[in-house]
Amino acid sequence: MDSEKFNKFDGVKLGLFIFECMMALFYVAISVILLFTPLLIHRIQPGLRIGFGIVLGIYGLFRVYIAYKKITQRNE
Repeated sequence: MDSEKFNKFDGVKLGLFIFECMMALFYVAISVILLFTPLLIHRIQPGLRIGFGIVLGIYGLFRVYIAYKKITQRNE
């Protein structure tokens, strides 16, 4: 294997990339909790909960897409 292919990120960039991936998954997870579980059903009004869940889901999926693009560009 070509070791140069795996050394494209230095420590700081790798840390930021991992943080970005974790935050994207966090947004998607919060969206799923807001939309599909009854955990916050009594604390947040239904319209606000559904709207906020949809917005977070779209943003989280966008961040997952950006992270995926960075991974594919890194492996080229």
